[in-house]
Amino acid sequence: MRRCEFCDSPVSADAVICPVCREDIAEETLERILPILRRPETPEVRALGTIDRIWGTIRRPAPTYRDIGQRPDFVGPFAVIIMNALIMAGVFLTISSKITRTVYTNVTLRTTAEVSILSQPDGLDYILTALVSILPNIAIGMVYLIIGSAFAHLAMKVTGGTGNKGKTISIVGYSMIPVLIFRLVGLLVLSLALPTYYLQGPLDPGGLTQIAIVDAVYTSSIWITLDYLMLISFVWVGFLLIFGIREAHDASTAWAILVSIACVMVLMWTFIQVH
Repeated sequence: MRRCEFCDSPVSADAVICPVCREDIAEETLERILPILRRPETPEVRALGTIDRIWGTIRRPAPTYRDIGQRPDFVGPFAVIIMNALIMAGVFLTISSKITRTVYTNVTLRTTAEVSILSQPDGLDYILTALVSILPNIAIGMVYLIIGSAFAHLAMKVTGGTGNKGKTISIVGYSMIPVLIFRLVGLLVLSLALPTYYLQGPLDPGGLTQIAIVDAVYTSSIWITLDYLMLISFVWVGFLLIFGIREAHDASTAWAILVSIACVMVLMWTFIQVH
């Protein structure tokens, strides 16, 4: 049995708060076992801008989420949603660039070549479709942010969390940054590994229709690989949520881990059901 360094009261070996004077007397067991989970030493950390917070969630999550918990904002989460919508537009354009059509390069000599649909006159329709898709993707991102934050906030309140809804929305929004990173990786995989699809036309009647191309893409092994990448990114999201939930709701690391696991399980289940 050791004694409190503040009031000299006897405390148990695993106690982190003195039951008499309520002072913090030790780190949690999980923080001692995994130093990466250690809380920042000072109660106040340097105020960070949005870009610093986005980078900080990857590089130094503990002090970054301490700052987000103390000074929540909605600019960062909204920026994440916009970046996600832009990446999804890029995914559509990347897939479209793999669709080719047989055209005459010289009508007189009757020579032909395979060219990307994006370089054709009707390629503008694909580009406009990608641009228009940005708005609904932003709306969908907002819906997911609100629903995900509501679930996380409810889970924290059930376990005794003290933070408000604004803090929860902020930490959930910043925690989705790994999804952006893995989607950028997926964009690179698509551009390098997706095969060329030949669009059916007068010069290539044996080509695929647009519907057949969509089916081929979404049932390909490459697209399945992208789905697995997304599931891996959710694990990273859950890791970041540990810091966010702990700092925003003044929770113990153990409770933050449990709530984070529940949030990730719901996120994965929703993703699998949608796909």
